[in-house]
Amino acid sequence: MSGKPELTDEQRERIRKSRERAMELRRKRLEQQKVEQERQAVEQRNEMKMRNSVCVAKSNVKKNNYEEEDENVELEDFEIGASQYVTKQDAKGKYCLPDGTLEVCEYTEKDNPRQSKWNKMKLYNRSEIRRRARDRWGGLEGLQEERRRRENKRSEKDMAEGYRLFKKQKK
Repeated sequence: MSGKPELTDEQRERIRKSRERAMELRRKRLEQQKVEQERQAVEQRNEMKMRNSVCVAKSNVKKNNYEEEDENVELEDFEIGASQYVTKQDAKGKYCLPDGTLEVCEYTEKDNPRQSKWNKMKLYNRSEIRRRARDRWGGLEGLQEERRRRENKRSEKDMAEGYRLFKKQKK
């Protein structure tokens, strides 16, 4: 005889029934979990569809308004083929808009592509920014004149700094 006691037929039958019962309970629990997961997935999909349909409806209204305005607007060279969105830096630089004007503009937030831990990047609708810039500066010519004025101011500042650096010191 080995060191293990022999199981009786009655004990083996009881173990088999317990195992079958445990397997049945496990199978039912897994089925319930699967059904619950599918139900949650369907709810999430429906919720996302609702959100997207509301967002799409709102954006379509805005797009239609902007598209109607854009059809009659003369584009500049850098705007042809450009994205419909513009960054805050471009809005301030190319369109000469101050922070106060940008604060009232609608924007979309997106994770910063340079570092996702940084603040979210604000993307403004190019047609809205273009419209506000042209309203502010009196049309396309006024906006271009403001860009030239700022470029000249920047050049004069750089020249003054250069003269200051290379100025001969008198002894």
